[in-house]
Amino acid sequence: MNLTFPIITTAPGKVIISGEHSAVYGKDVVASAVKNLRCYLLVEDISDVDKENVHTTHDLELDFPDLGLRCLWNVEQDLGHIINNKENQISSNAFTIFNQHLSDDIEIFLKNNIVHKETHLSHLHHSACHVFLYLLLHIVPKIKNKRFIMKSNVPVGAGLGSSAAVSVCLVQALLYCMGSEHLSDLKTINDLSLLGEKCVHGTPSGIDNAVATYGKAIILTTHTANGVKMKNLKVMDKFPESLNMLLINTKIPKSTKTLVANVKKLHEKDNNMISSILDAMHKCTQGILSEFELIRILESEESPEFEATVNSLFEKIRINHGLLCSIGVSHPGLEKIKILSDELKIGGTKLTGAGGGGCAMTILDPYASEEKVDEFKCSLIDLYGYDVYKSQLGGTGAYLIDTNRITKEILLDFEKNTKINENTVKLIDSLIP
Repeated sequence: MNLTFPIITTAPGKVIISGEHSAVYGKDVVASAVKNLRCYLLVEDISDVDKENVHTTHDLELDFPDLGLRCLWNVEQDLGHIINNKENQISSNAFTIFNQHLSDDIEIFLKNNIVHKETHLSHLHHSACHVFLYLLLHIVPKIKNKRFIMKSNVPVGAGLGSSAAVSVCLVQALLYCMGSEHLSDLKTINDLSLLGEKCVHGTPSGIDNAVATYGKAIILTTHTANGVKMKNLKVMDKFPESLNMLLINTKIPKSTKTLVANVKKLHEKDNNMISSILDAMHKCTQGILSEFELIRILESEESPEFEATVNSLFEKIRINHGLLCSIGVSHPGLEKIKILSDELKIGGTKLTGAGGGGCAMTILDPYASEEKVDEFKCSLIDLYGYDVYKSQLGGTGAYLIDTNRITKEILLDFEKNTKINENTVKLIDSLIP
């Protein structure tokens, strides 16, 4: 395999459509890729001419300008003691198994060697370095003379799968760097990216990295066999990708851990009532899946049946949101979005993710006027300071763009600008099927 650089790898963020909180109790959850929110990773060679200081000895660079993070390492001098430890060496039959010893050694290394001023981004810097070094040392520890520049338009910390998209981008790039036969194997990419998620989240469900890997929509089902909970991830092939949506980030801080704990307390206090609500959420999820499949069949022709099916979808989304409100996971900031959406009649709106702040989503009614949608967006931005993103549901998952298709304009934007330019995003996205 003839390896040429630069390359770009990319993966999408995600939005939970239905099943948040009820998934903790074994109910189904559905999550979709967000077509227009993606991470992009440029990998290029480092040469002495490229280095800002020709006297430096670094041969590995991580640049995450969105977070103000730049790290330089010399693989042998800085990481040699981790690489040479036999307990950290990955055998071929354990290629997709998490190595806790390796993760612990990286944690110690970062605490002893990475000194950043304490800021609100410190924990993100630490997590980004941990994931990067773990995946690099797990997949291709002998890599040298490479610069990794990560850009993203997936909001960080908003429950939209930013860390999973980063992990998937890194895995693709590292598999390419080692000339791996698994480069096009989505199952291997998914399994390895889950290891990156474990560095950040401990025991992730796996749905975020699955969406980032496979794209489209993912259904996570849980069943119990011999007293052991088993999870199954399935790609939803009959998924309508013609539906437009708005993602609204309230930027209101929330704690997923606290919200989940509060629902648990309710469940323990009144098991029968809360179980009934969770069962109703599960039925909403099943109903939404059925409506999606029917919309996929009907979406090529705007018939009365199509319109009725879309309205039925919105009804189930409304009920789903109401059920989430009933267990105390909404927030006044989210309710403002829901009320305005209902007033303007632009589609189906619900909170997405843990709630308590964070994000809401609105699947737009195909028959809603642009004026009403613009009024909705402008009101949320101007009155409340929310961020609003327009996108389509679904789309491509993990994807690699080779050297021949990367223009000078794209390369210059990655190397010179902190934020990825909107025109550059359009250029890159035009290369993604």
